[in-house]
Amino acid sequence: MINRNTLTAIALATTCLTPLAAFAQAAGSNAATPPAGATAAPPSSNSDSFGALPFSGEVGLGVMGVMGKNPDQAGRYTGLTTKGVDAVGQFDLHGASPWDSGGTKYLDLTGDNLIFQGGHDLGSGNDQSSYSRYNSSTNNNVANSGTVRLDLGNQGTWSAGGYFDSISYTGNTIDSIYTVNQGQGRLNNLPAWGGSTPTHEGNSAFTVPQLLAAGALQPVQTGTRRDIFGSDGKYIWGDWTFTAAVRHEHKEGSMEEALDLKYGGTAFALPINYDTDRYDVAATYNNRVNQMVLQYTYSKFVDRNTFVALPQVVAMTTVPFQETAAYSTPPSSDAHYVTLMAATNAVPKTRMNVNLRVGYELQDATFAPDTQDPSLVGVASNLNSNLQGTSANSLNAQALVYQGKISADSHPIENTDARVFYGFDGRNVHIDQYEVFTGSTGGSGDASFNNAQFVVPQNWMKQNAGAEVGYHIIPQSDTKLTVGYRFDVVERNNANVDHSTTNTETVALSSKLGPQVHSSLSYEHGDRSASLNYVVPWANLAGVPTTSGSSGVTFSGAYYQAPMTSDAIRFRTDYAVADNMSAGMFIQFKNENYNYPVPTLVNSGTISGYPITGGGEGVKQDYNLTVGPDLSYRPTDDLNLHLFYTYEQIYYNNLGNGACSTAAQAATAACTGTAGYFQNQYTSAVNTAGISGDWKVSDKLKLGAEYTFAYGSVMFGQFDGVFVSNPTVSNQNVTNYPDIDSLMNNIKLTAGYELAPSLELIAQCGWTYFHNNNWNDTAGPVQGAGSTTISYLTPGYGSPNYSTVTLMTGVKFKF
Repeated sequence: MINRNTLTAIALATTCLTPLAAFAQAAGSNAATPPAGATAAPPSSNSDSFGALPFSGEVGLGVMGVMGKNPDQAGRYTGLTTKGVDAVGQFDLHGASPWDSGGTKYLDLTGDNLIFQGGHDLGSGNDQSSYSRYNSSTNNNVANSGTVRLDLGNQGTWSAGGYFDSISYTGNTIDSIYTVNQGQGRLNNLPAWGGSTPTHEGNSAFTVPQLLAAGALQPVQTGTRRDIFGSDGKYIWGDWTFTAAVRHEHKEGSMEEALDLKYGGTAFALPINYDTDRYDVAATYNNRVNQMVLQYTYSKFVDRNTFVALPQVVAMTTVPFQETAAYSTPPSSDAHYVTLMAATNAVPKTRMNVNLRVGYELQDATFAPDTQDPSLVGVASNLNSNLQGTSANSLNAQALVYQGKISADSHPIENTDARVFYGFDGRNVHIDQYEVFTGSTGGSGDASFNNAQFVVPQNWMKQNAGAEVGYHIIPQSDTKLTVGYRFDVVERNNANVDHSTTNTETVALSSKLGPQVHSSLSYEHGDRSASLNYVVPWANLAGVPTTSGSSGVTFSGAYYQAPMTSDAIRFRTDYAVADNMSAGMFIQFKNENYNYPVPTLVNSGTISGYPITGGGEGVKQDYNLTVGPDLSYRPTDDLNLHLFYTYEQIYYNNLGNGACSTAAQAATAACTGTAGYFQNQYTSAVNTAGISGDWKVSDKLKLGAEYTFAYGSVMFGQFDGVFVSNPTVSNQNVTNYPDIDSLMNNIKLTAGYELAPSLELIAQCGWTYFHNNNWNDTAGPVQGAGSTTISYLTPGYGSPNYSTVTLMTGVKFKF
């Protein structure tokens, strides 16, 4: 809840950190538009070559700077740095054959958000080298979030183009024991493995004071940058169009991750070094009656880090003392897809559509060490051996996916429209390695791996069908009543639910209540039926047939599969108060309730003896409410104003620890020392209001302003209704967390002044402020057992609050 609301505010705040918004208005081009009454002249021999095309367009140049408190957090989706002056560039050039030449060639070259940054620091006051980059070779000094594209072609015959795009994300600065480079982790200012060797034990118990004194906790800046290159083209031949596209994306940087080691856990910067390639070829047929697209797509994902090797913070007390924990990263994979889309108007007053796709997804990367398995002596030796717990060299995963949808839209009689559809989505998975052997301690021990576990893939087949009919009951006022029905059936294996059905009914009414008012109201009800098999999937994974109750089994229901009822209401009205004023109102409410019945085994009926009484773990209820009026007003022809307000509320109720959910169960030996069940409820409420306007002061001077205010509060309660009558440990007397209040202000001012018909001055300034009382973002270690042995260390986030100012000025040339 904390992160979701923080990110929402940050996303809103970045409207002030888009420095090229003032450059966004492109000048119109009249190079190919003939003057009134002109007569076309015979084409010249050279006027249609690309080198001879006349050009028009605009070029913008400027400078900008970002300053304030924690601007790295305010601009985390822009990659803007602090300190130094930044250069800003934008251009939009268009070339086309003259209107009277008879030629049809064109060339477009555009560039947007081209920022060349003078500073390296991603945060306020960060002067350490680890802050300057994303814990990798990536930085954002050039085009942190820019785009360049070239298109050329001959209208009606062919076209070709190429582009570059960059996308940045500035992550959190975390405190970590590890510095990771090229997949190899090192302890900051500490001897690896506590100074141990495979035959000699070193320091086996670092304490929190020792770690702090040794400077082991070092700040690390996380974040990523994506550089995307691509090209595309098409050729038109009669009713056929042939297209091809190539896209390459490189993503590099790091993300914050956590590792639970044998002797404790810590956050660390997981390196990211991904390449994704995609190739598309397609043939399209299009005439007045029939349309068709046949497309083939190949995609390939390559992870250049197979795993990350992290040395243990402390050593063991038995040989071997020197250990490394492996943290696996996503494996490389590729996929093939064939898509067919066809439509026809052959049947009078009816349009029919068929969309089909089949895909073949493959993952055959060599097994990496088991994630968080420290049994690998030294630096990841014994890969793919018996100690690895596998009998194959790779998973050899193969997934056949197939989707389709068939629909028909018709107007069978006057004032009536109807639609019917059927769709399916299937997935079949095959893997070579089903059986994995682990040690007696779940894979974290050094004994022989002799306990079999099973990797069980999930296959499914989802189908849906439905119909919708609309009728204009009062054509004069465009009053329309629409009713619809949809039926969904899902078949899964190795899941909580192997079979579920959903019935969804909708009814909607829309009308022009008058020449100035248009309103719509809709209601939807859904009911999903299913039988939950809590035990079977976990029994399959354990490789042990389960035939009777066992208090050692965890019961959990997947909310997206569980029985559920849903109701949703949506209302919208728009009212043209006068020629220069209009108002609107939007209301939406959706409520979902989930039911977790008594656990069952497949074909075995209700099971007695399980420590659960009809209430499994999972989401019990969620709802969301959105209300928002808005008003547009134009007091003069040169002044436009817009005001809006939005209220959003989201509620969740999670229930867990069903094994101790009643007083009788809490009194059993299995529940001794527990905190009973937890009821995790929270409500998030956000109020957002804003006003914006643009004013044409004169033919030369234009001004714009925006202000947005947002305030929200999140209630987060973890325990509610503990049944332990005589608490013996601290976690049995837990109070709810305090509410988290957030406040955001965002102001943006823009001005443009035309010095000459081809020259315009641009200026923009913005201020964004965000504050919350997020008490959980406190840096520092957390001690676990006693005062000497370390347990878990928090990431050490800095304050999530920021207050920044962005200033930009520049010129725009038109020609």
